Amino acid sequence: MPKILLVILTCLLLCVVLVFWLVPEVYDYIYGYFLFRRIGSNLTVNVRDDFDKATMVAFWVFENIKKFERRPYLPVIDDNFLNIYRRGFGSCDQSAHVYATMMHWLGFETKLLMLRKEDGISPHTVAVVKVKEKFMIVDTAYKFIFAEIKDGEKIPIGVDELEDHPEIFDKYLKVVKDTLVPFGEKPKMKLSWFVNGTYFKTFPYCDKKYLLKKIIDKIRRCR
Repeated sequence: MPKILLVILTCLLLCVVLVFWLVPEVYDYIYGYFLFRRIGSNLTVNVRDDFDKATMVAFWVFENIKKFERRPYLPVIDDNFLNIYRRGFGSCDQSAHVYATMMHWLGFETKLLMLRKEDGISPHTVAVVKVKEKFMIVDTAYKFIFAEIKDGEKIPIGVDELEDHPEIFDKYLKVVKDTLVPFGEKPKMKLSWFVNGTYFKTFPYCDKKYLLKKIIDKIRRCR
């Protein structure tokens, strides 16, 4: 092997080791990418319809990322999608993050929707995925997909259509109530919370810009 090639390979290896040492999340991002691509592909390998793909992944998240209510003995952990999957439970925004991440890597346009009360406080977060030219709402915490079936056709429901489909929202409220009442809580979900919600990107915890910024910050601190 030519010496110059050996030097180049050595330098590349040192760079990789340095990056992984500076920012362990890089490993999570790379490994998580291939893991989620494999899981998502296996879930949808024989599925052609986009709506069915979105629901298959949603059911997987419903089953594998359990919802937990924040308690003093359960700290809030704002970590990446892979750690949420490893842990197997998370808050509403974390399970929505897992769903949106996998759908993104399956080629879908996805977002997270942070619901807003009248006072601006956010009580809940859901995922939205573009299916059949509509941004369908998927609530991974309360295990609900906003959609209806008409004449055998599966029709996704977006935020802008909720007011025209009160029956869908009524079903959602029942699911929320059945979920919260055993915990002694009184659900007060409102349609306006969706309408006034704020959309934000799929990767709030671990994306390329975030990783690059962490690397630069750590290099600066090491000077």
